[in-house]
Amino acid sequence: MKTHGLNQALRIALAFLAMGGLAFGAAPQKEGRITVAVGVADIEPIVRAVGGGQVETVSLFKGCILRSDLNVESTAKARLAGAEAIVWTGFLNESAAISSVLRTAGTAVRKTGDPKWIDVSKGAARTNLPTSDCSGYVNAAFAAGDPFFWLNPENGGLVARHIAKGLGELRPASRALFLANAEAFQKALAKDIDRWKAALKPLRGLRVFSAQCGWQNFSSMGGPQFVVCKGTPGELPSPQALLTHIREMKADLILVDPNTPLEYAEAFRERSNLKVVEIASSIEGIRGASTYSDLFDNLVKALQGQARQ
Repeated sequence: MKTHGLNQALRIALAFLAMGGLAFGAAPQKEGRITVAVGVADIEPIVRAVGGGQVETVSLFKGCILRSDLNVESTAKARLAGAEAIVWTGFLNESAAISSVLRTAGTAVRKTGDPKWIDVSKGAARTNLPTSDCSGYVNAAFAAGDPFFWLNPENGGLVARHIAKGLGELRPASRALFLANAEAFQKALAKDIDRWKAALKPLRGLRVFSAQCGWQNFSSMGGPQFVVCKGTPGELPSPQALLTHIREMKADLILVDPNTPLEYAEAFRERSNLKVVEIASSIEGIRGASTYSDLFDNLVKALQGQARQ
């Protein structure tokens, strides 16, 4: 009888296992805040909006990600090694710099497992889709088009949904919350986009040359037309070549970024006969900026100010 009772208890236990009633051998659900490493400073506020209090973020790079010498900031390396998720833009230069740190992190990475890579570029509207040269070659780094797709705010909602999906896979219990936060972010952004489009209507026809080529993405707002540098992506032509291009494109205004090399900004001011305005192309360069929309509010306000002069 004792043997029969033991067998019956074993059968009950196995039945529970088959139904998932007993979770022996199952990987425990991770809990706690998710450390998210973010490759682009302007996307970090979207991560915070979607993740809310369940995420903490670390910004990996300062300045333009097109740099050939791109490296993760030294102050961010330790936190990257322990991150559960990496939000990146699908740009190969970015992933190479991040992977280099992860390869050398060793045991710090193994403690948390391999981080989840969340590519927020999938399906984003792009400008400057490349065409192959006569030999059929297309630079792999720029095969998808302009890497600054987030400077088109109409891509912001898509970015938020990618983030929500990725975070939900890490914390299934919070999946609905992340998706709801992404939807709320998109609705608020849609109102901002309508406001920017209305503000830019009077500036339609203004031709703006931008030393930061990524601002061409903002042309989707239907206001000023952004004409940008031509040549090899990531490599600035000489100041004289750009001045010639500016004249040929009949620009009305020149935008430079705080990171624009000084010799270019000086050449534009001294030899273009056009107004040169410095406008940050990232919230990193805007005092007090903390949201994704702050980036575009700053640009629209500056353009309106120039139009009134």
